[in-house]
Amino acid sequence: MKVLKRSALAAAVAFGSAAPAAYAEVDIYENEDLKVYLHTAIEVEKMFFRDDPADDGESIDQFDNELEFGVGAEFDDYWTAYFEMEIDNLRDNTNSRVRDGERGDLEITSAYIDYGDANNAGLQGRVGVFRDDLAGGTRLWFREHLVGARGRYNVSDDLQLEIGTGTLEEEGDDFGQDRQISWVSAAGKNLYSFVGVIQDDAPSGTPSSDLGFDPGIDDEFGDLGNVAIGWSGKLGNIGVHAEYNQNFGNAADGKDFKGRAAYAEFDTKMGAHKPRLLFAWGSGDDDPNDNDVEEFMEARGDFEPTKLFITEGAIENTTTGGTGGIEDADEGIGNITIAQIGNTFQVNPVWRADLSASYVALSEENEDGDKYLGTELNWINRWEHDTSVGRVRLYVDLGYIFSADAFGPDDLWIIEPGIRVEF
Repeated sequence: MKVLKRSALAAAVAFGSAAPAAYAEVDIYENEDLKVYLHTAIEVEKMFFRDDPADDGESIDQFDNELEFGVGAEFDDYWTAYFEMEIDNLRDNTNSRVRDGERGDLEITSAYIDYGDANNAGLQGRVGVFRDDLAGGTRLWFREHLVGARGRYNVSDDLQLEIGTGTLEEEGDDFGQDRQISWVSAAGKNLYSFVGVIQDDAPSGTPSSDLGFDPGIDDEFGDLGNVAIGWSGKLGNIGVHAEYNQNFGNAADGKDFKGRAAYAEFDTKMGAHKPRLLFAWGSGDDDPNDNDVEEFMEARGDFEPTKLFITEGAIENTTTGGTGGIEDADEGIGNITIAQIGNTFQVNPVWRADLSASYVALSEENEDGDKYLGTELNWINRWEHDTSVGRVRLYVDLGYIFSADAFGPDDLWIIEPGIRVEF
């Protein structure tokens, strides 16, 4: 069995989700010039939760079952290919918002060819369907599956340059509705930078009030750009990761994108414990009627510091008005401020847990003059055991939101047990 690991930052961010920090591969054929391997995973989870703070909000009971199958090949020292598909069958027993009580999706999550030295030297390239970590692990603005290509050049051990382009599917199978994203980045030993632009040929005059990434609405928006600069490293015994993002470009109705976002995390190792402090902020729009879009707009981010508010999207169910884009799907941390204290610790060789408390608020007050959305408590548990044929992971995720005035009248909660088997 072969195990490929994510970067330390990617693994830390993904800890609160069901996705593993590593996955198993089984070699099925190998000679001097070719190696072929398989990756298979089955995941079954049961979810009990309430994600609607309204007085008439329902408690939800659902299964979410996934099957992943991948096949890869390595040719000599320079070429690799990988294909993976995922079948997701969500069954919801109580919530009418899921069509007919159940749904199933087949998604190709990877289908790419790589070129590059196995030692990461010199020029590297990838073309196909993929979802990569970008420079320095930046994920506030964009990290998502796309169909495209990217090239990297390792100038030295401490400097890597990258250029990439691709399309994001937005509205079914109509390629005319897809968005084009392009980026350039540079990553050094600690410092990194990223510049990206996502484009959509919206008809002139499309109001910026239609901004958003919900495929159920007319979400054409113009040209949205973003500059990110970050630093990741250690100051003594303190690990630090900090990043600043600045939007630029023009909406379809001529307004200027001026949103900003920042993120900082500090952690340290204390025996089996790794306590942390996390701060994240996305700007809101203090005057929707002027010529600026000041709320931070993401292309398709991947920043999920809390289980219920962010990962499960409960923040979209706010019952108050004038809260900006948080009522739309996939809006990231636009108009959101988060302060979190947490601790990841190894209970025993197979059990890892994470406890956190997060203060969540609007960056700009709503029409009632309120900002405080609530406090979320999370207890995330992972039990992992490697065998000779694969890996078994059990998990139980628990979350509770003490709702505040800017969010809704009732508290929210989630209980999510599950099992994932990889071989």
